[in-house]
Amino acid sequence: MALALCRFLDHERIEYGVVSPGGRGADLHLIVRPAWLGAVPSALGSFCAAQGLQLVACRQRERESWHCVLARVPHTGWPALCAVEIRGDFWRGGRRLAAAEELLARRSSVAAGETGMAFFAVAPAHTFLYVLLKCATEDELDETGGRALLAAWRADEQGARALLGNRLDPAWRELLVRALERNSWQAVRLVLPGVRASLYRHCRYRFPGPGDLGRALLRALRPEGVLVACLGPDGSGKTSLIEALGRRALPPFTGVQTMQLRPRVVLPHGVAPPTPNRADPARGGLGRLAKLLMFVFDYALGYWLRIRPHLVRGALVVFDRYYDDVLVDPVRYRLVSGRQMLARLLLPWVPRPGLWLVLDVPPDVLESRTTELPRDESQRQRAEYRRVLRDREDAVVLDAREPLERVVAQAERAIVAHLAQRTAHRFGLPHVTVDNPWSARLLLFFCRHRVPLLSRLVRIVFNSDIYCRLPPDIHLPHPYGVVMHAQAVIGRRVTVMQQVTLGGKDPDEGAAPVIGNDVFIGAGARVLGDVRIGDGAVIGANAVVTRDIPPGMTVVGANRIVRRLRGVPRPGGAGARHAGMPRP
Repeated sequence: MALALCRFLDHERIEYGVVSPGGRGADLHLIVRPAWLGAVPSALGSFCAAQGLQLVACRQRERESWHCVLARVPHTGWPALCAVEIRGDFWRGGRRLAAAEELLARRSSVAAGETGMAFFAVAPAHTFLYVLLKCATEDELDETGGRALLAAWRADEQGARALLGNRLDPAWRELLVRALERNSWQAVRLVLPGVRASLYRHCRYRFPGPGDLGRALLRALRPEGVLVACLGPDGSGKTSLIEALGRRALPPFTGVQTMQLRPRVVLPHGVAPPTPNRADPARGGLGRLAKLLMFVFDYALGYWLRIRPHLVRGALVVFDRYYDDVLVDPVRYRLVSGRQMLARLLLPWVPRPGLWLVLDVPPDVLESRTTELPRDESQRQRAEYRRVLRDREDAVVLDAREPLERVVAQAERAIVAHLAQRTAHRFGLPHVTVDNPWSARLLLFFCRHRVPLLSRLVRIVFNSDIYCRLPPDIHLPHPYGVVMHAQAVIGRRVTVMQQVTLGGKDPDEGAAPVIGNDVFIGAGARVLGDVRIGDGAVIGANAVVTRDIPPGMTVVGANRIVRRLRGVPRPGGAGARHAGMPRP
């Protein structure tokens, strides 16, 4: 991925230099001319579109510095992430500590191992200066950065001494040189605070300009963090998933914060028991009102006092359950079971998460894990979670039957895809969209908005019954005779041909299929029952599917799984195109 980016920069005739190794914080450190920094988001967006990658994050942390994350998201397994730090002049604390022209002065072409491919690398002395400035200004030097600093010093000691020149006081310069000559990065770490103070004394402070104030305001108004809510019945593995996400901090985030049900600004010690007694009587009318108002006030106030600061700092905030859980399992909170009209009326006052992760488990699997819920109740909650989240476009249903490692991989792929979609929207980058005919657009509009009488009339005209949540990039080339169960879950970039049925198999069970991303469903196909179609699968014309289909497989006939056939259109291939780019 890094070599491909260097080839792209060479092709675009952009002067760059790779700082290798560049220390902590990124997998690839690039120095470029400041004049090109304004085009970083659009250039990386074009690069990702050409390479089949996703631009997950692109943020300007300080003056003339971009921190970007590129990702390759497979249909199965973990997403491959590459953090890239792109700098012009080295600014920190309102001071320009090094100019890009100086850092690029002696760059040279270097061969990349056995591949024979070459890239431009910053000279060892300038690598030493870059790593020293980065570690000193961040006041943190670990073993990786220390070894990089010592290696660059040994490669060109005379050049490194010359670059220190007038940047440091003589006393601190001598202390730093002695620590480097001892070949001990721990000794270097001890003198870093004094080195940083000396660097700042020798550089003139420049007051923040309109650009600096604009970046600070933009970070406050458009946080880089993500609020994620995990929902699912007891025994589905929510706690284990959240703990695993906390241990595997993704590169786009500065950290992971976890919360249980609510922010707990109001009544912080009022923790509900982990296994509530469902036989307890429900609260009275005033008690229910007080409970719901406390929830709403806690979410509204806690968002600005506890959640929003973490989001502004770029953290991943994960909730174990959320307010919407009251709509699914009111008995757990001693509320009267039913339609919960009061809870729904208060819903607009509750801040909404950016991403919903719903852990879906069949009742028989849930029974083997826990005995807290009867089978009928677990089946009801499973259907209710899908119904409550039917209007949430950012809801992803995870297959919680899988081992924990695979569930965590599903969650990370969902988070990365959400970040990539948000980044493309913020910067107006090329993205994959669909070219539906006008008839499909008309049908999708009335199915999504449910206009009284008109929606029913349009369904009759097209002979289609679609009641499930529809993602914005679903592709319906011929929207006639399509039937989709209300509990069906449709992934991103799914192509559905004419006369397709996504429905239940048992009227009493009410379970419906879960369709993954990039799936192609041929004309006349039937997908029935509680089945999951993996990402990138192809369902052939007139096929009947009543079992789970692994990712990337092709199904023909009745549950017959074969390899992907030549000539079968790839998911989204017939109508997919890159917005903002010329069509082939």
